[in-house]
Amino acid sequence: MRRIFVLALSLAVMATSAFAQGQKKYSDHYYKRTAQFEQERPINSNDFVMLGDSLTEGGDWASYFAQWLPEGISVVNRGIIGDDAPGIYDRLHQILPGKPAKIFLLVGVNDISHQITADSVLNDIEKVVARIVEECPDTRLYIQSLLPYNFEKCKYKTMNKVDKTMIIRKVNRGLRKMANKYDLKYIYLFDHFTGRGSIHMDPMFTNDGLHINQAAYHIWANALKKYVKK
Repeated sequence: MRRIFVLALSLAVMATSAFAQGQKKYSDHYYKRTAQFEQERPINSNDFVMLGDSLTEGGDWASYFAQWLPEGISVVNRGIIGDDAPGIYDRLHQILPGKPAKIFLLVGVNDISHQITADSVLNDIEKVVARIVEECPDTRLYIQSLLPYNFEKCKYKTMNKVDKTMIIRKVNRGLRKMANKYDLKYIYLFDHFTGRGSIHMDPMFTNDGLHINQAAYHIWANALKKYVKK
């Protein structure tokens, strides 16, 4: 018993040491959410998974889709605030073994905020897409375009020093090509949220320039309606 206790204590010290040395890759919220996911029932083949970052986490998808869902299907929200493509890749083991019926993927804006090129963003997203396709060939994967943001209203330093809209649009073009490459459905959301004659998010849809309000979520949900009902 003493040997077991000493071993457990050693492992705890090693984990603490690794944390102190900066080996923690993601935010506290990321680890809190992934720990929460471990406590939830496992994903199964009757689930539609909403997979992404804060935009996904902020949506009450089960409520939005309730009237359209096929019988026996549940919606699972696997969005995490601040997440990026590498973060999603590192948590796919919580999703893919269950072979969900559908996955709606939206990721990329946090990747762009890390000041990397559009090509680098696309490379990281493609790793996620390729893994899903390989491990879950029967899952319907939908690649959603990035949403616009409002540069003038944006409160986030990594996005308000230089307008990133052209990078977002370049990533969206790359996502369309990626969907074609893997024979997947590409869902273009960008224009649903821009102001008239603008390439930026309509200020009526956002308080901070990046995240969206409930009116915008309902527009987004309606854009997914036909893919949910199929």
